[in-house]
Amino acid sequence: MPMRKVKATNQHIRLLAQLMQAEARGEGRRGQELVGSVLINRVVADCKPDFHNIRNIPHAVYGKFGPSRSPFEPVQNGEIYKMRPSSQDIRRARDLANGRVDSMARRSLWFFNPSPGQRYRAPCTPKMPRSPKTQFEYAYKNHCFYTGVPGYCQQFL
Repeated sequence: MPMRKVKATNQHIRLLAQLMQAEARGEGRRGQELVGSVLINRVVADCKPDFHNIRNIPHAVYGKFGPSRSPFEPVQNGEIYKMRPSSQDIRRARDLANGRVDSMARRSLWFFNPSPGQRYRAPCTPKMPRSPKTQFEYAYKNHCFYTGVPGYCQQFL
C-alpha cells in the first residue's frame, strides 16, 4: 500500500477540517475522520479515471472543475465555508494528512449519505449511485463507504 502522507499547507489542512465538519456534522470524531480519510485516500490513490492527477487536498475537495463541480455537496451549496474548525479539528485533519489511518477507512475511496437531512440512514446500496466501479464496504452513522471493484486501482489496494 502506498504511503498515505500527503503534502499540505496550513490552508489545505483547514480546508480538510472544514470538509470533515460539513460532510459528517453530527457523526462525531470518528465519522469526521472516516470522511477525511476518503479524501486523503483519493490524493494517494492516483487511479484512472476517477482520481488521476489529484495531487493535493484542494484538488480532492474541489474536483477537476472547481467548486461548482465539486463531488461534495457542502462545497456546492457553500456549507463548507461556514465551518469553523477548532484546534482539535485541525489537529485531526493534520494527523490524517501525516499518514494516520483508521483501519476501517484504509481502502475507502467513496462515501455518500443516502438520506441527507433525515434522522435515519436509508439502506446502503451494493454500488454507489452513479459510480459503477464501486462496491459497498461499510456504513457508519449517516454514510455508506465504498471501495473499488476488484481490479480497480490495484496499486492503491
